[in-house]
Amino acid sequence: MQISRLFRMLYILLERERVTAAELARELEVSVRTVYRDAQALCEAGVPLYSEQGRSGGFAILPTYKLSKSMLSRDEQQALLASLAASAQSGAQDTELLGKLRAFFGAESRDWVQIDFADWSGQQDQDIVVFRQAILESRLLEMDYYGENGAASLRTVCPFTLWFKGQAWYLRAYCLSRRAVRTFKLSRIRRPQIIPGAFPEEAHAARASDVLTCDWPEQEYIHLVLRADKCMAYRIFDDFSQSSITPQEDGSFLIDTHFPPGAWIRSIMLSYGEHAEVIEPAWLREEIRQAAEKMLKRYKP
Repeated sequence: MQISRLFRMLYILLERERVTAAELARELEVSVRTVYRDAQALCEAGVPLYSEQGRSGGFAILPTYKLSKSMLSRDEQQALLASLAASAQSGAQDTELLGKLRAFFGAESRDWVQIDFADWSGQQDQDIVVFRQAILESRLLEMDYYGENGAASLRTVCPFTLWFKGQAWYLRAYCLSRRAVRTFKLSRIRRPQIIPGAFPEEAHAARASDVLTCDWPEQEYIHLVLRADKCMAYRIFDDFSQSSITPQEDGSFLIDTHFPPGAWIRSIMLSYGEHAEVIEPAWLREEIRQAAEKMLKRYKP
């Protein structure tokens, strides 16, 4: 959120006599170009910010300047506090700034969202600490990553951000072996560790221009028609969008949707057990039938 970053930048400048653009970029986790844009925004907001050239130069604020509450409306103050509260939940080091602004505005913000990156087993706690440090400090990360075929590959990446998409957490990073931005599912990452080294220039450029989009290969989606018993309602509304679900007179559900191809579709359908039937496509019906026969053979006495 830009307004949060502007206040962080403002507090840094108020606490120090002079700060270089490179130092601000490092502390704010942005590019030097973004620092100059933010400096311009502060000037336009009435902050007497100036810059000096040379070895001892940098950004500074006139010592007579006093921060005024009137810079933001009451609604903007609440929006800023709520954003910082959510950021603090993820451990993004905004707790100190949040406390300062709450005291300055004389207001309390409600914690409207709770963010917990750990899984239910609690085993992912230490991994999250490693991800957070690597992202905030721009450190290289080495990890084992398991693909759909179950094979692990050693990856060295430049981590950008943790991304929540489609009911799962992902690590967005520049992969040094693929020389491109990639999306890694957190549940498939094992033994992440920070290693010596710096981001190459192409990684910095990729982070500055990165847009959060899926980087999986473009492929034709599968038209899936499924009928599920009413006892599976708790699953249906988790797995499919409401627009694709049509309740039937007998209480069952007809689902008409599209899915990207992959072996995981068969696994999802089998997880419904006897309470669901694939109607289309025909080849998936056949795969389910064959899989069910193999399962039955395993349980025969």
